[in-house]
Amino acid sequence: MAKNKWAFSLPGLGVRLPGISKLRLPLPGGIYLGGGPLIAISMSAVILGFLASLFLLMSKGDQEITWPMPGASYEAPSHIGQIMRDAEEPAVQSQTLQINLPSGLRLDEITLTNISLGAGGITDAFRLAGTSTADRLTIDTLIIRNSEFPTMDFANGDIYSIVATSSVAAAGHTFSPTMSSSTNDVAIGSGRGSTSYIASDMVVDRIIVHQTTTGGDVLIGTLTLDGVKAWTGAFNADYFEIGRLILENVRIGDDGDINSADLVINASVSVNNVLDGVVEKPIFIR
Repeated sequence: MAKNKWAFSLPGLGVRLPGISKLRLPLPGGIYLGGGPLIAISMSAVILGFLASLFLLMSKGDQEITWPMPGASYEAPSHIGQIMRDAEEPAVQSQTLQINLPSGLRLDEITLTNISLGAGGITDAFRLAGTSTADRLTIDTLIIRNSEFPTMDFANGDIYSIVATSSVAAAGHTFSPTMSSSTNDVAIGSGRGSTSYIASDMVVDRIIVHQTTTGGDVLIGTLTLDGVKAWTGAFNADYFEIGRLILENVRIGDDGDINSADLVINASVSVNNVLDGVVEKPIFIR
């Protein structure tokens, strides 16, 4: 009896992969098999080989870093990030979340919610800074609520109005700004055409929001920290102009000693009016 003979053709397959406009993997134009029992085995080998090749190609592709993935710096207004490495251990990817702000940029808002900060050896858990007294971060409203830091320090800036309610507790505090009636009540209107950075429910080493070029201020409508907590490292703000600074339900302290100030507004900050409701308690965050 004559053996069964099978002849068939397989079309080429087109596959789209990230970073590759079009990948086309050709398969043999025709396969001729003599003997029915060999078909299943031969087809299995072809399919497995194809899937293995596809997996290898996909695994070699680079993943695009997008906000708010940690371990990256973001050049505003872009939401595409660049990987950051630990300076002391270049092979280790940093877990810092950093926004670089060029002069003249307008941002509608930066909102950071429910974020845990801290890593051994860091100085600042949260850094907010312009470049100089001539090139500053100009912020309509800075709100810090439901947050914790070992220390908090404001220097080299202007704040029109400070409101620190009685829900703010610190292991010692010093408000010694320079009172000035000429301090501006910053008002940043429409955010049309400007970008925003919003992140929530994360664990990172630290957050840095800073100006990177000179030639003009950076304008930010609202900067909100809600539920941002650090077990080590300071909150530091330098070279800024703020319309309203609002502190609500914030705990600050690194030693439990109310005789040493852990919440400080320095004399290098000019202020128009202050509501100081801070309660001093022996808080020790660790």
